[in-house]
Amino acid sequence: MGAAENRRRTRIVDRQFQLGLAVRLLLALAILFAAGLLLAFAPSYYILATTNDLKSLEPAAAEFLVLHKRLLPAALLSLAGIFLYAIFFSHRIAGPLYRINAILRALIEDRDPQVVKFRDDDYFQPTAALLRELSEKMRASRRTTAPRPGGNPPPGDAK
Repeated sequence: MGAAENRRRTRIVDRQFQLGLAVRLLLALAILFAAGLLLAFAPSYYILATTNDLKSLEPAAAEFLVLHKRLLPAALLSLAGIFLYAIFFSHRIAGPLYRINAILRALIEDRDPQVVKFRDDDYFQPTAALLRELSEKMRASRRTTAPRPGGNPPPGDAK
């Protein structure tokens, strides 16, 4: 039982799913964040690119440098935080999917599955309840229809 406890403490349960989700989420948010940065820098950049008047260039350049100094480190920190949150969030999905697959594998192989237990903050709690009900039903069905040892027929079938 100790090995199962250690396995469930890891944050990466299904590497392909979790990292794939985190990368896709990070990419989508990075594009949106870059669009926001572009909008923040656009007025200053437009003035710097189109104006030759030094009195107009100085405030635009100062604003551009201030934005650059403040927003880019914040953007990088935000993207790192988003990636880590995606890993944490996907753990609440990948863990239950791992357990569901293990239980379904046991049922396919005609083995009694372990007790279906998800963490309190995991998703798919209703699915866990359905799997518990199904595995109990299958256990009860196996107990009543199991062949008797030694090949004796069940009572009532004797000739």
